[in-house]
Amino acid sequence: MITPETPSEGLELAVVGTALVKPDQFERLAAIVQPGMIRHPRTKAVWDALAERIPKGEPTDYAALGADPGLVKAVGGAVVFSQLGEHCVPDAEYHAEKLRDLVVEQRTGAEIRHAMEQYADDPEAARAAIREAVDRQEQGEWDEPVRLTPPAPPTLDVKLLGGIGEMAQAVADSLQVPVDIPAWFGMAAASAAVGGRRTVSPKPDWFEPVTLYSMTVAAPGEKKSPSRAAMVAPLSEEEQRRKAEDRYSVARDQQERRIAEACVKAAEDKVIKASNVTKRQAARTDLDAVRDEMEQLGEPKVPTQMLADDTTPEAAAEVMAEQGERLAVISAEGGFLGNISGRYSNLPNLEIVLKSWSHEPHTVNRKSGPPLFLTRPNLTLALAVQPGLLTGLGDMAEVFESRGLTGRFIFSVPLSMVGQRTYDTVPIPDDVRRRYADRLARMIAVVWDDSEVREMSLDEDAQGIFKAFWQEWERRHLVPGELTSVEGWSKKLPGQLLRLAAIMTLFDAPDCMTVSGETMANTVALVPYLLAHARLVVDLMSAEKQSKLGPARAVLDWLRKKHPEGALTAEDVKRGVAGQSWFQDTDSARQALDVLERHGWIRWLPAPERTGRQGRPPAPRFVVHPRVLEPPR
Repeated sequence: MITPETPSEGLELAVVGTALVKPDQFERLAAIVQPGMIRHPRTKAVWDALAERIPKGEPTDYAALGADPGLVKAVGGAVVFSQLGEHCVPDAEYHAEKLRDLVVEQRTGAEIRHAMEQYADDPEAARAAIREAVDRQEQGEWDEPVRLTPPAPPTLDVKLLGGIGEMAQAVADSLQVPVDIPAWFGMAAASAAVGGRRTVSPKPDWFEPVTLYSMTVAAPGEKKSPSRAAMVAPLSEEEQRRKAEDRYSVARDQQERRIAEACVKAAEDKVIKASNVTKRQAARTDLDAVRDEMEQLGEPKVPTQMLADDTTPEAAAEVMAEQGERLAVISAEGGFLGNISGRYSNLPNLEIVLKSWSHEPHTVNRKSGPPLFLTRPNLTLALAVQPGLLTGLGDMAEVFESRGLTGRFIFSVPLSMVGQRTYDTVPIPDDVRRRYADRLARMIAVVWDDSEVREMSLDEDAQGIFKAFWQEWERRHLVPGELTSVEGWSKKLPGQLLRLAAIMTLFDAPDCMTVSGETMANTVALVPYLLAHARLVVDLMSAEKQSKLGPARAVLDWLRKKHPEGALTAEDVKRGVAGQSWFQDTDSARQALDVLERHGWIRWLPAPERTGRQGRPPAPRFVVHPRVLEPPR
């Protein structure tokens, strides 16, 4: 491990080592560490490289930076470069603040020495210059505050989604919603049209079911329901058409079963009432014949059901057993998530959801009726949930993570367009709507109606692209902290890419059994988007329980709404946030304020002098950063 030569270098190593291992923290650290504060040659070289690469979205892992011989030389060689990550610390922002304070103190000292030299013959001027330098350190202007929320997520390039992206963009333009919302509903609709009848294999002994779990996080009023309706309409229409066709066959099947059951009952009565052995044997022969007729009817015919909305896991398993072991739950609400969490039973029931993602056999033992045996259950799951649902999961978030459910989802947390929307919009073009509907209908006819589960493969170009991605992604797991926050999710990402590529292939050509290089390249290009949004959801799910940032964010939000122009006390905050789930007492408000102070959002004022010897001392007061007073952007 590198031994720092000075206290400032030790702080620099902690800041730069953390930014190297956890590039998502760079923006917060850079907001504290001003230009010129990273001064040691080896740390400065890496910091400057990160500052240049991260805004451009270029890779900053060890392999990428290590490929620059000039950088490695400036650091002091490959061995020293490899040791930088060992200085990664969990409280890098604290080290950044200490470094900033140390540099400011050093600058103040230099200014004092300069004043003493410059005004050696004028003690009064020297004292004024020294006083000015000290005042600048103690009461200087506000620094840029450190973000309490992750940086804005990347936007979805829907061109990477092919024909699904075309329809999603048209819906987004018409409804004035983030394109992510209709896009992932559209991908789910295509997954539902596959109906579990395809798998995709990049190499022997590795296959992925072509099905998708997605979750979009958006606040109320973001037009999630209209977006779902537009993207799922072709499936709903096909489902209704098939239900109408099924009506007579289902009714006839039910009639035949009633007749068969009545015949069995009549034959049983004859056996029971037979007066002698001969008559009883003849009656048993008749009973066996009517039983054979009933068995020949097979499984009961039921109306076609492709979609469900707010259903329980138990009911979902029942429907899947009736519908060829497949079902799609596509909802603009998070009710299904609450149902599997144990809303009605107080016990989480994740089994059918976990197993349907990977086509594992599933058995349901029922109190009434025979058990259900599902050999290859397949579920498409697409939910649009409100942020509060995730932050309110509590202990259930840990259950989802430990059971592997979180890692099975494609996540999206799009930026709201509210405040930027226009009234006059262009309706969804008829040709775009028709083209989208025709492709889904074709998928249903070719793939969903297929009686066999068939395996797709990758062509030579797709193989090369996927292998290169897999190798690079595998190396990223070796970098300390790089994927720690989303470890379970990141391990499943390569399989998710195979599924996405297969869905897009089948949407464009339902009878195609090979993923092309172009489609795989487009899919791999989604990785930065998918990773950033997964990290955002993990942050939402853990903010209130595992971090002190949740209360600090709540207080900052209250301050922005209150728009204070004078000094406040912790008691003022207590009255403002009382009733929120995290709030317990004045101490909890004070702890949240301390977090805001460390992040530069507030500043405590010097304690006022007591005017008398009786009573309590005046309560400490604080002022807020000018950024809090700015109108929302």
